[in-house]
Amino acid sequence: MKVLITGSSGMLGRALCDVFKRDYRVFGLDLENCNKLKNFCLCDITKFNQVKKTILAAAPDIVIHTAAYPDVDGCEKNREIAKVVNTQGAVNIAKVSQEIDAALFFISTDYVFDGKKESSYRESDRPSPLNAYGRQKLEAEEFIRRNLSKYFIIRTSWLYGKGGRNFVDTIINSANANSELKVVDDQIGGPTYVVDLAGALKALVNKIKTAPKKYAGIYNITNSGKCSWYEFAKTILKIKNIEIRITPLKSFRLTRPAKRPENSLLNNSKFNRLTHKPMRRWKKALCAYLES
Repeated sequence: MKVLITGSSGMLGRALCDVFKRDYRVFGLDLENCNKLKNFCLCDITKFNQVKKTILAAAPDIVIHTAAYPDVDGCEKNREIAKVVNTQGAVNIAKVSQEIDAALFFISTDYVFDGKKESSYRESDRPSPLNAYGRQKLEAEEFIRRNLSKYFIIRTSWLYGKGGRNFVDTIINSANANSELKVVDDQIGGPTYVVDLAGALKALVNKIKTAPKKYAGIYNITNSGKCSWYEFAKTILKIKNIEIRITPLKSFRLTRPAKRPENSLLNNSKFNRLTHKPMRRWKKALCAYLES
């Protein structure tokens, strides 16, 4: 089977290419071929004609759409530009995937929720995004649900890994450059290592590939467990043996363009029941990343 991965030069895209190329014929699609894939398609997802020509030529059985404008504050300040990428780009990919009858995996976000729920969010909970990024992703979700029968919307959170900007590397770099750090302690979620997410997506593909319509729907996938950004930062520094003063901070003291939900923890039960491959704890995943 052929798998086309958009955003193949990005953090998650690279991890997906590495995991899928062992058992599938992988095609990367992006604006540049940073990881030097053999089968690479140069394409701007915001240009429908380019998307159609490129995907038709590759003729994949499965499309995994990771390409996005992921800067949450940037999306707030540049809403129109970000929407063209996050919503229209996803719609373009979805339309062509439907045309060739490919199963589409769309990477979405925990930020489709407002964070007011006291427990973890399930796939059936009603979305209510607080920021432009969440709204753009939700609009793409809604188009996909309305128009495709072979779709898998993957909601995940707090991604980190090699090949892109992420919280883990930012904390380490900031700790090496400063004598004190202040980190938000009133936002709860699930840190997710892209290598683990890529492995989970492969497990899901392996499960559904013979009957994609039967299993179509929304799936939450994150490393298990929960923490605040403050606890996440403290754990990073502990593993790296970096001694620095770190102080908890309340969100209202920050002047960020985009609001964040207080609770964006996702419930993985649906994914676990289907694949019987539960995600490992976030602390173990973090150790694996920092030791890699």
